[in-house]
Amino acid sequence: MNAPRQGLYATIIAISFALHTALIVEGAAHQLASTRDAQGQLLIRQLAEDASLGVARQDTVALALLANRYSQRPDVVSMRLLAADGHILATGGNAPSRSGASFQQILFQDRAQSGQVELTLADISLGEIIRLQWLPLLLSLLIHAFLWLFYRVVARPKPLWAADTHAADHFEESESGNSTIEGTSDTTPTTEPSLQLKAAEATSATPKVYPVVLKITFDDPKSLLDTLTPSIAQKYFNLCQKLLEEAIRVLGTHMPNDGESTELTVITPFGMNGALVGVSQSSTPTLGHLLLLAQLVNLLSDAVYRRNRLEKRFALHTHTVISEAHEESDAITQSAILVQHAKTNDVLIKVSDSNLSRLMIQFSLSALEQAVDLPENSEIGEIMRLNGLRSDQAQLIERTRAQILG
Repeated sequence: MNAPRQGLYATIIAISFALHTALIVEGAAHQLASTRDAQGQLLIRQLAEDASLGVARQDTVALALLANRYSQRPDVVSMRLLAADGHILATGGNAPSRSGASFQQILFQDRAQSGQVELTLADISLGEIIRLQWLPLLLSLLIHAFLWLFYRVVARPKPLWAADTHAADHFEESESGNSTIEGTSDTTPTTEPSLQLKAAEATSATPKVYPVVLKITFDDPKSLLDTLTPSIAQKYFNLCQKLLEEAIRVLGTHMPNDGESTELTVITPFGMNGALVGVSQSSTPTLGHLLLLAQLVNLLSDAVYRRNRLEKRFALHTHTVISEAHEESDAITQSAILVQHAKTNDVLIKVSDSNLSRLMIQFSLSALEQAVDLPENSEIGEIMRLNGLRSDQAQLIERTRAQILG
């Protein structure tokens, strides 16, 4: 799995290396320019002393030999020895047409101007700077390359569901171990979880009617699901389905079993329209467990969304609804109505007045702000939104979430 935002970090590394290189080159150029100026001032004074007598006598032969001697320095690109009237007495240099830093000094003989000497030293080339500063530049390149490799190693995210897969495998092993123990000792007491995931029944002519359903749908206002390829979409649906099953299993083992265990059946696995779970009973404790399960599913989806966004992978938020059947409408139909009013990470519930009054003692529920379209003569109570959990409930959900995500 690659580290997140590699392109951004690579751009930062490249800009840093470019700035570092520019600073090294500019610093070296400034230092070399200062050294060249000092050398130029020294050379022009020395040349003036050596040429003063020859210029005063206008001895072109001696001045030509002097110019040739100074031209042996590779940094002297041009030089001129001039008489007082501006007449050129001698010239020299390695590249007269090349630009550089010019130095000049007037010659005096008996307090009168006898002539002038001019000297030009070559500019510092980029190649010369790189030749002199190759070691700092190489070290800078190695440091930035190390930072890039270090980021790829350190920032590479841990596979989010590796721990979850290990937990599932461990759960299967423990289940088989429990079966062996039960076969050897029937007297060993067992505690059933409060929520049990039941396999879906085979399709029959008369589909089973569930008193309560839990419907989970994706918050997809821009219809991003339609843009996915079937293979990518199926992988995402499989991940969501696995999270749902793990949430039912782990949360069911953590919550107290006040009586008969609640059986949950996945009527419709995760797909384009979300998932639909049937519930075997509509008691108040069962509805309370479903509220916790719905909140847990939303938190897991939010964790997947945040991680996938960092990795620039597809993910969506979810919202969940819980609906109870009544005389005029079944639970599945009620859930389709509730979904139309759900927002991101919402948990909506619509149950009978008796169950609602008991749930409001245990949970923070509030009615929707907007009006809803309900069937006429409906005996179902208002649609309520879960606002928050008690501290013990929140701690339970957080422990369960941490156990699933690993």
